[in-house]
Order: sequence, then structure tokens, then C-alpha cells
Amino acid sequence: MAELSTPDLRRLVETDRDLRRLVEDRAERYTDRTFLRFGGSDLSYGEIDSLADRAAQGLIADGAGRGDAVAIMMRNSPDWLSAWFGAIKIGATIVPINVALRGDGLVHVLNDSRAAIVIVDADLLPQLQAVLAELPRVRRVVVRAAGGQTGHGTGHADIREFFDHPAVRPPALDLRTKDPATILYTSGTTGPAKGCLLPHGQYVAAAHQMAVNLEYDRSDTLYSCLPLFHINAQNYSVLSAWTTGATLALDATFTASGFWRRIIDTGATAFNIIGGIPQILWNQPPSELDRAHQARAAFGVPVPLEIWEQWEERFGVRIVYAYGMTENGLPTLFPYANTPAPAHLRGSGGQASASAEVAILDEDDRLVPAGTVGEIATRPKIAHTMMLEYFGNPAATVAAIRNSWFHTGDLGYLDEEGYLFYVDRKKDAMRRRGEMVSSWDVESVVRKHPSVADCAAYGVPSPLGEEEIMIAVVPEASGEFDPAALLEFCRERMALFQLPRYVRVVASLPRTQTERIEKYKLRAEGITADTWDATVSPSGR
Repeated sequence: MAELSTPDLRRLVETDRDLRRLVEDRAERYTDRTFLRFGGSDLSYGEIDSLADRAAQGLIADGAGRGDAVAIMMRNSPDWLSAWFGAIKIGATIVPINVALRGDGLVHVLNDSRAAIVIVDADLLPQLQAVLAELPRVRRVVVRAAGGQTGHGTGHADIREFFDHPAVRPPALDLRTKDPATILYTSGTTGPAKGCLLPHGQYVAAAHQMAVNLEYDRSDTLYSCLPLFHINAQNYSVLSAWTTGATLALDATFTASGFWRRIIDTGATAFNIIGGIPQILWNQPPSELDRAHQARAAFGVPVPLEIWEQWEERFGVRIVYAYGMTENGLPTLFPYANTPAPAHLRGSGGQASASAEVAILDEDDRLVPAGTVGEIATRPKIAHTMMLEYFGNPAATVAAIRNSWFHTGDLGYLDEEGYLFYVDRKKDAMRRRGEMVSSWDVESVVRKHPSVADCAAYGVPSPLGEEEIMIAVVPEASGEFDPAALLEFCRERMALFQLPRYVRVVASLPRTQTERIEKYKLRAEGITADTWDATVSPSGR
């Protein structure tokens, strides 16, 4: 397939323009085709669109409208999609909530986004109720119960009431590519999580880029077990399938032992990978299922370079890399047509895509020569195809978007042919279990423990190819310090993926003359002999 050019992508974005138009156009075009396979049932494009119309009418009945923030705190399900598309239809902005969030982190996201309505799974309701008194803007909670049960008895509305509304198109809206579609939170490094205000144009562009590059058509079935509260599943599974009339096979979670069986049973021709999934699959005992499937492509990162070629050979799929963030969509893409990647290009995110320019900058924002490591920076070639701003955070927006470039905080280099290679993060964020974890979030909780005087959170290499979280603690002078007690303290106050595995007690933290903690020194020391490991300590669980 021919490579997607910038003029071609611009025409596609101008044609589909916004997510409501995209959703309704494809629902009319592919009404009876199967869109979703979930939990043993199939739903057509028309059925999903009808449910979205019902959800839209329910939101309207609750007083929601254009510009309102609707938070979705649910696990993967058809209701997630219906609520999302329903909110789109009335011009609302969705706020996807990581289902593991609780406490201060949940309060921050809901207050910062100004969410008025929260749609939540019944089993997650206790996390929300525990902080509801701290959420003055939330005026409506809608509960989704599992197994045909209802949310009545919780003191809140039941999601079935949404779907009892007539499947009538909501009033027409003049949505534009620049209008906000989503506030998606990404981990901060020196402060709380920042809300990326993403426009309709970014979603439309990325969906087309993904679909064209992977050569998707109506014969394809895309499989995803990644959470819908992340951009990956939203853009690179749901919308890229919807755009082309393909089928989406969706699971709630990833299971290593059952992964290839699910690929076979769903008839998947492509799937997305992220985090430790490639290494986990590689670590499974070889099986006759490894190649007994129709999948031709695996999109995502990271696949360790030392097993890249063997990984493709063992599983019979081509690895397709890209580079991008929540903020900037898909600024680079490695062409599926050029896979398997030659040895010298394995690990490259590809060249600048149809939607963006890519540069490597030094500390003074000057371009550096090919092969030189610097900060990866991007800017759009097409208007409204990257983040509009960090919502309600002009200081962070100005810090990131300066001198006409979006500064990613990542280090990398471009080779002589313009292929991008990611090297490391400048920021102090960590990646664990497919999640970006803010060191600030972890440190904020740890510092609340009465035995902790100071601390620093940082990542150390994980056998799964990502990182484990390590915390260096300076104990209070008075009293004893118990790492197991600290872990239990953290377990009640943070998501599981944020939980430190390693605890190291130190007399002091290395600092610069300006008192910034020199975490690179702690990372270089790694896991020392006196480090406490939660996985081997009896009380570490």
C-alpha cells in the first residue's frame, strides 16, 4: 500500500472532521457488519451506534451538554464504548479514569478535569465513594453493575436508565477538528498528573494513520486486551477498526497463558502490545498455538532487540513500531510494508509521519546532527492533530510547547535517513506494567508515612523489559523503620502499578547545589545488597 502523504491525511481529516461524524458515518455505511466481539457476543456497527444514541439521550436527560466533562471509570465493555460515543454525540468531553486510581490521585483527576458526571463500575464504586465528599463538581454518579444486575441500591443512578432512553440521534452539532474530545491524564514528574486536552482532529488523524499503515480493511479483526482508558486502545484499536469497517475483538484483561487461544478464537489478524507483554509471551513455554493463528501484525513496544528476530519467527507476526505520546499522536511510524525490519532498523519508531515534523534538539533548542542524542521534539503538519494544552495548566503547556516545538522529555536520535531511535527519558517518570508512573505521586504518598523523613522514587530494570519501582528512604531520626509497614501503608493509598517493589534505607539523598535529588546516581547504584524486596520478604505479599 502506498505511504500516506500529508495532503492525503489532511483530506481524510477534513472529510471525517470530528468523532461524531466518523462514528455516525461508519455506522450508516457498515450498519449490519460486526464491529465488536466481547464476552462471547457480537455487536454490529448499527447496534453500537444505537446504544450510543441511547447513552447520549441519557446524558442529555441528566443535564449534560457540549463542553461538559463526563468521566468514565469502567473496565473494558460494550458500555464503555457506548458511553464514550454517546458523550461524543452531545459534544461532551470524556475523562477516561484509570480503574486503579484511588485516594488523592482520583480526587486530583476528577477535580482538575471538572467532571460533572462519573460513570463507574459497581465494584469500583467504593473507591469513588471514599472521596466523593472531596469532589464538589460531581453532581451525578451513574453505576454499571455486572451480570445483568442493577446499580439500584447504591444511592446512585443505574446505567440501564441511560439505555432505556430512545435510540434517537441527539440534536446536530457543528463540531470541528479543534474542539476538545478528551481530557486524558498522563503522569507528571514534578507534580500531579496533567490532563492532556485532545481535539477531535488528533483522534481522526491517528485512526487513519494507523489503519493505512497497518493496511487494515473490512476483512481484518483487531484484538485488544489493553484498557480503554488509555490512548492505545482508543485510537489504535477501536477507532482504527471503526474507520475501516473492521471488527474489534475486545477482552477485559491480558492473560499470558490464554493469549494465543484468544487470538485464534477471535480470528484476529492484528493485535497491539505494550509494556511487558512481548517479554511475557516470549517467556511462556513454546506451544503449538504460537503460530496456529491468522495474526499478521503486532503493533507496539517494547520488544527487546536481542529476541526481536526470534520473536517474529516464533509467533509468525511482524512487529510494527511507532513513536508517540498521548500528547502528540503518531509523529513517527515504521511502515508495515517494510517489515520485517532490517537488523539496523529494529527498535526504530520509523520516520516522521504524515501528521508531524520530528527534530532532535540540544539544551538550547538547537537542531543536532544525525546520530547525536538529544531531546525528541515534534510539531504538527496538520492543524489540530496534537494536544491543545495541558488542561487548566498554562505553565506546564508553555514549558512543553516552546520555540514552536512540543518537547517530549524523551531522549533519542535520528539516523542519516531520518529514522527515529528512542534512547531514554529525561523525565523522572517510570514505566511499569504498561503504565507510566509518576515518581512525584509515589513520593507524595511515601512522605506521608510517619517514619519517613525524605524519599526518592526511581525505576530499576525489570526482567520483563520495563522497570520496577524502587524507593530510597531517609528514616526519621526517632523510631524504627519497617519497609513492610511502609508497603502496607502505600497499598491502601495508591494503585497496584504504583506500588514500590524495592525499598532501600539511606542516610541521605544525593543532591545538586540547588537541592535537586540526583536520581541518576541512585539508578546507577541499582539494587544494592541492603535493598528490601517485597517479592521475597514474607510480609511483602
